[in-house]
Parts: sequence; C-alpha cells; structure tokens
Amino acid sequence: MQNRLIAYLMPYKKQITGAFICMIIMSLANILLIPLIGKLSEAVGAKSFVMLNIVVLAAIGLYFLRGLATYGQGYLTSFVGHRLVADLRINVFKHLQDLSLEFFAKWRTGEVISRITNDISIVQQAIMSSVMDILPSLVTLVGVMGYLIYLNWRLTLITLLVIPLLSWIIKKFGVEMHEVSRDAQRKAADITSILQETISGVRVIKAFATEKQEIKKFSEESEKSFWLSLKQSQINVTQTPLLAFLQMLAVALVIWYGSFEVVSGRLKAADLIAFFAGVAMIADPISRLGNINSTIQQALASAERIFEVIDIKPTIVENPNPIELLPIKGKVEFKNVSFKYEQNEKGILHNVNLSANPGEIIALVGRSGAGKSTLVNLIPRFYDPQDGDIFIDGLSLKDLKLETYRKQLGIIHQEIVLFSGTIRDNIAYAKVDALDEEVEMAAKSANAHDFILELPDGYNSMIGERGIRLSGGERQRIAIARALLMNPKILIFDEATSALDSESEQKVQEAMGRLMAGRTVFIIAHRLSTVQHATKIIVLDEGQIIEEGSHDALLNAGGLYKKLYDMQFKDE
Repeated sequence: MQNRLIAYLMPYKKQITGAFICMIIMSLANILLIPLIGKLSEAVGAKSFVMLNIVVLAAIGLYFLRGLATYGQGYLTSFVGHRLVADLRINVFKHLQDLSLEFFAKWRTGEVISRITNDISIVQQAIMSSVMDILPSLVTLVGVMGYLIYLNWRLTLITLLVIPLLSWIIKKFGVEMHEVSRDAQRKAADITSILQETISGVRVIKAFATEKQEIKKFSEESEKSFWLSLKQSQINVTQTPLLAFLQMLAVALVIWYGSFEVVSGRLKAADLIAFFAGVAMIADPISRLGNINSTIQQALASAERIFEVIDIKPTIVENPNPIELLPIKGKVEFKNVSFKYEQNEKGILHNVNLSANPGEIIALVGRSGAGKSTLVNLIPRFYDPQDGDIFIDGLSLKDLKLETYRKQLGIIHQEIVLFSGTIRDNIAYAKVDALDEEVEMAAKSANAHDFILELPDGYNSMIGERGIRLSGGERQRIAIARALLMNPKILIFDEATSALDSESEQKVQEAMGRLMAGRTVFIIAHRLSTVQHATKIIVLDEGQIIEEGSHDALLNAGGLYKKLYDMQFKDE
C-alpha cells in the first residue's frame, strides 16, 4: 500500500528533493544549537563578551537560516501533498467513469462518495503532517544522538536504553490504530450513505411521515461513529503521556548519572548542560514519531479503501482495436441472447431472437419483471449477455468503439436525470458546442420552447438539482430535446410517459412522434394504447418472447397481449 502511494509522488521528485534539502538544513540548524549552548555557558563562565557576542550572532544566524528552510520545506511539502491528493482524486473519478453499471448497482452512492472525499482527505492530512514531521524528526534524532555520543558515550547509552521500549509501544499502538481507523472510515461511509439516501428521498420520507425513523437510524450510526472516533482519540491520548513518562524516566537517569560524572571530574559542567539541551531536543522528535505512526496507520487504512475501488475491474471491456462505426444505420439484431445479473441468480432473458430495421418502431410489452428493461439495457452495452450476441448493422456490439456508438443513441427513461445548471446546459449536455439556434430548434420540436420562455430567465434559468423545479412532463420534454439535439440513430423509450398526466402525456407523445421519425425505436410502454401504431410489438414473459406482431394481429391471436389489453381497457 505504501508503495502505491509512493508511486503517486514520483512525478514530483524535484519538489521532494527540495523539501528534503530544506529538512536537512533545519535539522542541522537544530543540531548546531547544542554546542552553541555549551559555548554560551563557557562564555558566561569566562566572562568573555567577545565569545558571548559571537555565540549570540551565530544563534541568530542559525535561526534565520532555519526559518528560511522551514518556509521552503513547508511550501514544497504542501505542494506535493495537495498535488498527490488531486491526482489521486482525479484518478479515482476517472476510474469510476470506466466502471460498468454493475458496480453502481452493487455499491451505495454514499460509500463511493465517502471514499473520494473522507478517505482521500485523511490521506492528504497524513502526507502533509507526516512528511513535514517525519524526516526532520529522524534527521534531528540521528544527528543529536551522534553529537551526544561524541560528548559522553556512557550518558548516551543510558538514554538509548529506553528507545527499544518506546519503539515497541509505538508499534503496538500503531497496529491498534490501523484497525480502529478502518472501522471508523467504514462507519463514516455508512453515515454519508444515509445522508445521501435521506436527502434524495426526502419527498418519500415526508410523504410517509418517517422523519423520526430516519433520525433514529442516523443517530444510531452517528453514535457508533462517535465511539470509534473516541477510541482513536483514546489511543492517541494514551500513547502520548506514556511516551512522555518514559522519556522523563530517561532524562532523570541522565541527570543523575551526568551529575555523578561531573562530580567525578570525567565531564565538564558546560558539556553536561549541552548534553541536557540535546536530550531535551530529542524528546520532541521521539514524541512526534509516535504521533506520526498513528497518523500513518489511519492513512493506510483509508488508502486501502481507496485502492479497493481503483482495483475493481470494469465488466464491460472494449475491444483493443474497436471499430468506429460512423454513422450507424440503426439495424439491431439479438441472436440467441440469454442474460442474468449474477451467476447464481435466475436468468432474466432466455434465448432471445429479435430484429429491428432502420426506421422501425419496436414496442416491448409484458408483465412487470418480464425482462423488458433488461433487454433494452443490452442495446447500449450497459451489460454483456452470457450467451448469444447483439449486432449493430451486422457487426458485433462487442467490436464497436463504445464512445462513438453510444453518442448515436438516445435513451429516455421514466425517471429523467437532469443536472444542476441552466435549461440550455441540460439540452446541450451531449453537444456542448451547440449553437443557441440549434438548442431552441430542438426545444421547439420537443414542445418545450413555450414553457421555457415562461421561466424567469428563459433558457438561462437554473433548474435546480435533478431538475426538481420542473414538472414531470417538463423534464421529459427537456430530455427529448436533449436527445433530438444529438440526432441519434437508435432511440430507447423506457416507460417514458407512464408517470404523466393526460395533458402532459399528449405533449410528450407529440414530441416523441417528431423524435422517432426515421429512426430505429424501442419503446417499453405500460399503457398499451401508446404502442398500437408500432411496426412490431414484442410480448415478453419470464424472459422469453412469446408473441410478436402488429397490434391487430396480437389481439386476434388471443394470447397474453390481448389479456393485458383487456385488463387495461376494463380499468379504463
């Protein structure tokens, strides 16, 4: 895991080298202060103003140099830390765009968002704090220990006796911190998921008056997160004073033995003062290294979660040498297609054979769960069938370049997805360089132009997240305008009018009629009255095509289609 994070640092070797040089200068300035303290005591003892002035000027110079190095190290480290996180976040987002719909069907939205935001932020904080602390602390620790050995190796040995114990404690706390941090991040992802679901489903919550139920669920997860976060803090607050106590124990031994050495005449008093200053100087690096280890363990736990997403492979893989079919004519063929979402699940489609020529309107009808939506989801290659194949203009769909192919499709669902922004932005979503005249022409053809002009800012009106400020019929007509602007060769309507009132449905149907002209169209319709003029009606039942023909022919056949039609007619 560490190696994978380090790989993200490699493009910034110059900045890292510069930061390292600044760290060395900082640490050397710290180390050189120790003999200056000894010289200061000598100057005071000798009452030498010349030596005193030299020592003070040298100390001022060292602190000035240290300040410049601290700035350089802080700036360069911040640059690398922020750059790494930006690169990591962009790579995760790019990878998400490559993943198949299967991934998004299995993973909660809040879980994914948490890994891109919370986990990457933790990695960023760890890199910023650890890189800024770990190298200066290590260099200072090694440098000061070397000078202390030079002053008096016996005193230094006593000081070193406590280091193995400190290392064991740091390692033990680090393992525990890693495990707790992993659980804490999982719980943070759960909270993000609940927030996302609650905000998205606020209409349902208020409609069923389940606010207290949602508050209870959120409170329970927040309580679990609280105790895990408290456990993290407990590890930190336990480790810090324990390390401090052991450091103080070492200092006490040094004071006792150092005083004994001075009394015995084997050590000068000025050297003992310098030694004490050195011991005091290594106490902070040891404490920092202990805290850094906890921070690093938290970051590694988060990095595991980030790379878990990056390591997921898309199930829809493009041919290494894809065919860029421009433009497509729109002939669609299903040959012996069978499909199921999971290997251990019941099949959704069974041995489907279907052909649609350019300009034909194919209506798919059947009971709920018959496999209609699954069938049309195979046309854009959102999923691949386990058996059989799908052909576009005689070429296997698996051999086509996906980006080029999908840009020639138009898909309009019952639940329209619009993005925060203006009306114009949403219509021109797939053709951002479209002229205003093109956008307005598409809106007019979609019966959307008039209601758009009634909005406060016309085509520049902000529509809110997911188009929440528009009615269902208005959102549908925006979606149709968006599809018209793309000029697709194949159109898919997935129950596009089932949730609309009669007036809105009429306007949408008129717009759909204009959009369908001269294109290959697949329509999933709940209301059978809307598909009577289809070129071909396909009746699905339990994943199989059981009837096929025109509206009149299927009524005369007296099969499932007639039964479904009679049920709707009776309801009407």
